[in-house]
Amino acid sequence: MTAVQVLQRLALPLQGKPAGIALAGVLGLAATWIAGGLGEPLSRNPVLVAMLFGLLIGNTLQCPEAFRPGLDFTKRYLLRLAVILVGFRITVGLLVDLGAVPVAVAGIELLLVLALVWWCAKRLFKLPSELALLIAVGSAVCGAAAILSVAALTRAKDQHAGIAIGLITLSGTLALLLYPIAFLGGWLPELDERGYGVFVGASIYELAQVYGASFSVSEGALNTATLVKLSKVLMLLPLLLVIGALRRRKDAAAQLPPTPWPWFIALFVVVVLVNSAFTLHPQARRLILELDQFLFAMVMVALGMTTRKSALGGAERSGMGWRLLGVGLAGLALSSVIAFGLVSVLSAQSATSSSSSPSSSSSLNPAQLAPSAEARMLAQSAGRLFSAVGCAKCHVPALQGTHGEVLLYSDLLLHDMGPALDDKIEQGSATGAEWRTTPLVGLGLRKRYLHDGRANTLRDAILAHGGESEVVRDRYFDLPIKDQRSILKFLGEL
Repeated sequence: MTAVQVLQRLALPLQGKPAGIALAGVLGLAATWIAGGLGEPLSRNPVLVAMLFGLLIGNTLQCPEAFRPGLDFTKRYLLRLAVILVGFRITVGLLVDLGAVPVAVAGIELLLVLALVWWCAKRLFKLPSELALLIAVGSAVCGAAAILSVAALTRAKDQHAGIAIGLITLSGTLALLLYPIAFLGGWLPELDERGYGVFVGASIYELAQVYGASFSVSEGALNTATLVKLSKVLMLLPLLLVIGALRRRKDAAAQLPPTPWPWFIALFVVVVLVNSAFTLHPQARRLILELDQFLFAMVMVALGMTTRKSALGGAERSGMGWRLLGVGLAGLALSSVIAFGLVSVLSAQSATSSSSSPSSSSSLNPAQLAPSAEARMLAQSAGRLFSAVGCAKCHVPALQGTHGEVLLYSDLLLHDMGPALDDKIEQGSATGAEWRTTPLVGLGLRKRYLHDGRANTLRDAILAHGGESEVVRDRYFDLPIKDQRSILKFLGEL
């Protein structure tokens, strides 16, 4: 077999599809660009804009049949690739650092919301069983990604997937607007910042919406909410395995072709394990996550273009519109009430146990806390190395205060940290890549690092530095391993 024949055989599955794939890509780029200029909260949810963009184009202009094979390929196979790449957002260390209690809250909330929303949608509001399942999964797990994954696994109708995504996205956007107002207004007195983060991560559907609702409160709430939400994304794996097994049993009983086993979920797990074992360069990680978001935008465009307004209009004429509204509000209420109740109960128990147990620090001898002369010398040596590398140019050890010097290890100024840390959020005159130098005092008390808690270790946090700090970062990694460890130990003891 010649090389040309090999290439032809490899390209066989793509025959007739490049035009549709290219169309989804171009429109996905356009939708992403449009979303970036719409402002809050849509700028944080380009998948909604992509969906609406696809619906507008597909139903205003008749989609030629020549594009349909490529659009179908995008909905089926590029979706699976997008789900696999979600694994680069998760590590085993993230879940371990989070602890068992928040993960348990997320898991219990997932099961209760899944069961109750499915029952309400199917029994109370009389929606089709397939649509009820998609809405319940989107409400309980992670919004559009969960809906599209289950739809691909169960061969659900495109219009049902589109309806479910639109409903879940709008409900989550409402939560994004209301939750921060409620917390900052003092209407959730039972929750501290960490409890609020657990509440948001467990109850709001989309990761982008979770980010927006927690970012507006504090960095601590953002870190906790993101980790809780990612733990729920990981729970999509066993859920899809169960749904796939039930679907195959149903197909066998009806003598239908068996539903294929979701191999892309196994690859998702492999990616999570690889991401846990190896530290990707920040630039590579940023590109992968941007590609993942772009693939989801392409899928949403393809889904919107192949969803006919006649099907949506039929749902409205049949009275389904009001029922869908009822299901959306019921799902939002159930998610909020269940998550808030679980977090409140656990917070109360934690406060009771901590107040009844004696402080372990009271038994320490003050002499035990005083560093030895050798330890002080090593700390001074590491501090000099810290300054020699150039870290102290921004992480200035002390600033002059009203009553003398204040130990901060920060100049409190904005610096361009490069594209890897660019979150595309502008605040005043600061761009998304500009960050105020974080004070390093008390660094040893933290479990997560950087503004969004993405770094598991101090080494990962240093690796993410770019822009103005790129030269200093490279100097650090050029040091012998022994000196690198000395600086890390010095930072951990500040």
